[in-house]
Amino acid sequence: MARRKRKRSRVGPKRIARMVKIPAPYFESLDLSYLLYPSFYQFENGLKIVIDSFLKTCYGPDWWNTSLRVRREGIFEYAANQRRRLDSMPWIGDSASVEVLPIHLITLGQLEEVVKEYRSECIPDVFPNIEFFLGHMEVIKRVRNMYSHMLPCITRTNCADARSEIRILARHINAKLLNLPSAPLPSPQSAGTPQV
Repeated sequence: MARRKRKRSRVGPKRIARMVKIPAPYFESLDLSYLLYPSFYQFENGLKIVIDSFLKTCYGPDWWNTSLRVRREGIFEYAANQRRRLDSMPWIGDSASVEVLPIHLITLGQLEEVVKEYRSECIPDVFPNIEFFLGHMEVIKRVRNMYSHMLPCITRTNCADARSEIRILARHINAKLLNLPSAPLPSPQSAGTPQV
């Protein structure tokens, strides 16, 4: 009778191959990336979808070009520049399932500035008040920046703090996402693509 091989269940992330021979302590921070990336990805994209949808309701489908361009020209220009860079290498980020909207092209800090600029429209419709939003964003941004800029000093506690703050804001984001129509994303012509 042949012995059956037991399948080993894999708990946790796959072992990371060493491409660059950095010192071993640097890998402690790298292991934390498995905790952070999914949380940041969902949070940032959920927040961008909610803010974009809400401002389309307030200012029309072309709010990016008609309102933001006037109120926050620097952010508008940053997104337009990012669009040009994206278009110069169309094979990078060429998703057939998700359209890149102008709001996807800005940083988390710039997104926070958009919320502050439109606070009378966004707050309290999305969050209880601006202080609530900014207080939770401060911790999220600090940890995200440590993660994004590859600082080796990030700790498991930092990750837990950021994820806790994301969960609090996610309750409000999710409440708005559940109320969005489940229609497909708009075409590039109606998405408020920045004009160059």
